[in-house]
Amino acid sequence: MRAFFLSLLAWCLAAPALASQSLPVDTGKVTASLVSSHDSVAPGQSFHVALRTELDDLWHTYWRNPGDSGEPVQINWQLPQGVTAGAINWPLPRTIPTGPIVNYGFEGAPLFPVKFTVDPSVESGSVITIVSEFYYLVCKDVCIPEQGSVSLPIAIGESVEDIGWKTEIDAALAATPKRGDIQGAIQKSGTALEMSFTDLPSGDFSKAYFFPYEQGILGHSEPQLITRGSDGLKLTTTPDYIWDNDVPDMFEGVLTYIEGGQLKGTEVALAVGQSLDIGAAALPKASAGGVTLWTAIIGALIGGLILNLMPCVFPVISIKALSIAKSAHGERSKIKREAWLYTAGVIATFMLLTLFILGLKAGGAEIGWGFQLQSPKVVAALAVLLFVIGLNLLGAFEFGSSLQNTGAELTQKSGAAGSFFTGALAVIVATPCTAPLMAGAVGYALAAPAFVTLVVFLALAIGFALPFLLIAYVPGLLSKLPKPGPWMVRFKEVLAFPMFAAAIWLVWVLSLQAGEDGVLIALSAMLAVGLAVWCFKSKTLISKVIGAAAVLAAIVFPLTVTTSGASSEIISTKVNAESWSPSRVAELQAEGRSIFVDFTAAWCVTCKVNEKLVLNQAETQKLFTETNTAFLIADWTNKDDVIAAELAKYGRAGVPLYLVYSNNSVSPAILPQVLTYDVIKDAIAGE
Repeated sequence: MRAFFLSLLAWCLAAPALASQSLPVDTGKVTASLVSSHDSVAPGQSFHVALRTELDDLWHTYWRNPGDSGEPVQINWQLPQGVTAGAINWPLPRTIPTGPIVNYGFEGAPLFPVKFTVDPSVESGSVITIVSEFYYLVCKDVCIPEQGSVSLPIAIGESVEDIGWKTEIDAALAATPKRGDIQGAIQKSGTALEMSFTDLPSGDFSKAYFFPYEQGILGHSEPQLITRGSDGLKLTTTPDYIWDNDVPDMFEGVLTYIEGGQLKGTEVALAVGQSLDIGAAALPKASAGGVTLWTAIIGALIGGLILNLMPCVFPVISIKALSIAKSAHGERSKIKREAWLYTAGVIATFMLLTLFILGLKAGGAEIGWGFQLQSPKVVAALAVLLFVIGLNLLGAFEFGSSLQNTGAELTQKSGAAGSFFTGALAVIVATPCTAPLMAGAVGYALAAPAFVTLVVFLALAIGFALPFLLIAYVPGLLSKLPKPGPWMVRFKEVLAFPMFAAAIWLVWVLSLQAGEDGVLIALSAMLAVGLAVWCFKSKTLISKVIGAAAVLAAIVFPLTVTTSGASSEIISTKVNAESWSPSRVAELQAEGRSIFVDFTAAWCVTCKVNEKLVLNQAETQKLFTETNTAFLIADWTNKDDVIAAELAKYGRAGVPLYLVYSNNSVSPAILPQVLTYDVIKDAIAGE
């Protein structure tokens, strides 16, 4: 009996050594062990052993390409004679954002299966021992390198599977990306990197993502913008350093997608320097901000309506309102005709701006809403034009009813050109403003295929023109307007002063874009306008010649204005403000500070209202100081491709955009376009 119990005890002690799982090793943040698909294997047989890593909650380790930082899991095998090991079957990675960087890796308990083969010469009845020496970098708030060694004895003899571990290893192998039928190509196009894929399997590719095997191919922290075609898919992102040197003919990686509610991945080889035909672009399902085509159209329509109430549009809209008031009690057909002409001017100008934006974007330019006011030439010309209109409203001279639809004989003449021109001018001066609901719609439109962009901007144009169409077609509204009388002359003169105020504002914008020289040129053009007005009042030939020369000078002067880069004054006027850059955001996040980022421009009226009423107030500045919140300003007054790309990253095509990185977040909160103190306070607190 004693011998029996001793034998039983020896068997129990020996059993774990021949089990299909090794004793676990705790390295600190990870518990590692080896698991086998078999309890014993026959000579000449292949089987799988996997390194199993159980990570502490919220800690992660890294894939074969770790992304922006980190190191991949490393396994070195010590094998007995007659046993060979294959390569690691890497699990499907996921993106792990950490502040402004993005890593590729795993959380939880990933398995790293490896195929082993036992040579037929290995003697049956023997025991082989597989030893794994492993190293991994495990990270959360900090990164800790950990390493260890585990061993697993395997009996040689009859093949006996371990059903539990074999099932888990087989599931891991089934989820490992394998080469499929997907065809891929990659090329650098200007400042963008385009990856195209065809012969896609069935599945949901609305959140497709490409994980490259090599570092340096693409910017891991940059978004991969998706364009779905009838025959394939295109991902557009930012190229990395490898494209500065000679590149190979092929890159490999994993394309992920959703199938049956599960994340799947297929290994794809990308032919370098080529592009595949993905067919006609399909309608996008949703943008990064959750905007769909229909919500973009509705948002653009409502945003266009609200745009009429913005201060940048008021001076021009007032002119049209005066015209309608003068005609309100006249012939109904005339009122409708002029309302449609105004609408035509609005739509035509919106479509021309949209086509121009699409043309520039096709050429690789980063561009967005209000782009024309980033040109000091346009700002100077618009300032002079508003000054001219103001003089006309004051009665310094008369263009006639055909130009501004506000002359003395408006009730007798059609004013067709005036209605169309007023609509066009209203659109041009509206671009400094971004109405509520409009930002997401415009950002969605500019990231979508061209015809979607045109549809969304058409909705914006219709919303902008809709109030005057409603007035023209709703008799009750017209009947409530006052009848024409002497008051209209006085009101017309009063409208000159909003025009002069707008001109002054544009000259101030010009001072930030083009400095003192730009202001001097704009004021000189206005002086030339005054001289032309005075000269044309004379009947002499010499006066008319001088007046014509003055008009020519007023036209040419704005075209000579150039950018001076003086817009940094916007930053210097803010308390404790500093210039925004992606690297500065990363530095501040590494310090654990909250960050408020103000994407603004001198010509953005909404931005200026928020600054005056909220950002520059003492309580907001005190909040930034007490919470140690950094105040960064991204000044888009002049063209800046880096800022334009950052706006697109958050589904925006114009300013304002306000981001808050609270000290416990890795990605920012996007604040409303109309700011309040409480909104900023809650965002900094992470609520």
